[in-house]
Parts: sequence; structure tokens; C-alpha cells
Amino acid sequence: MRGLKLKENNILKIVEDSLAKLSRRDNVDVILRSFLEDGTVWIDYEQIVSALLDLEQNAMEAMLADGSLTITLAGDERQVVIELTDTGKGIAEENIPLLFTPFFTTKPVGDGTGLGLPSAYAAVKAHRGNISITSNADPKKGPTGTTVRITIPRRQVLQDKQARLILHEEE
Repeated sequence: MRGLKLKENNILKIVEDSLAKLSRRDNVDVILRSFLEDGTVWIDYEQIVSALLDLEQNAMEAMLADGSLTITLAGDERQVVIELTDTGKGIAEENIPLLFTPFFTTKPVGDGTGLGLPSAYAAVKAHRGNISITSNADPKKGPTGTTVRITIPRRQVLQDKQARLILHEEE
């Protein structure tokens, strides 16, 4: 947990702040829904805003025509859940296992670095959270689009692990 600047934050405000930085397109609706009674979470504000912004930008770029990005907040007393669902073109099934690999991108050369998803993954994992992606790119199988699900503990359990070193002298 070194390097994280953990403090009490409100996850709704964090999402709103990330959306304020997002380059929006007129043809995409952004919907924010919260089912949280308490939005308090101990996280590094900058890291999570940056991770959400990367995910939101990917969603915007995936929607070629009219679409929507829905961000849903939920959770319980132990964790918060953030789901970002877009109505974009989806991600091909064979690419799903590669998404968190640094420098992997499906974008044309010069349009992406392949670092957005790995950075978001690292930020979530640094908070002892989980991130998963489901997607459909085949219109024959139903509506296309992608859902990114992030689960983050409300409080970070910092374990102060101590090690003892016992030296034995040989005679």
C-alpha cells in the first residue's frame, strides 16, 4: 500500500469529478445511478479518478453512433461496486483475456497506447479491489457493448507484518 494517499472520500463525488474531466460527445448520453446510502470509501482520490477517466474514455471511443454510458454505484458496508456499461461496439471474445496486458490495443497505430486498462487494473488492485470486463461484439448474440465492474473495499486493511530474524551461531 506504499505510495497510496488513502483518505476518506465519497465515491459519488469521485465519479462526478472523473466525468467532469471526460471529453464527451454530443451523441452519447451519460447516466449516473447510485444505490448507495453511504458513499464513504477510503481510497486514493487521484488514482481512482484517473482509472475511471481511462475507462470512461474507452467507453466513449467504443460508441461510433448514438449510445449511452451508464455508471452504477452500489455496495454494502464492506465494499463499493462501480459498474460502467456502454452500448458501444463491444470487444471481440478473443481479446478479453489480453485487455489488462500492457501495450495491448485494438486501436489503430497512433490512436492508443494500450496502457489505459492496465493502469486502471493496477489502481484497483493497489486498493485490494477487483476489476472484470464482460462484453459482446456480436450483434447476433444480442445488444453490443461492454461492462466493466470494479469492487473496492470501503476501508483498506493495512497489515503491519513484522518479521523476526533468528540467528544461530554454529560452533
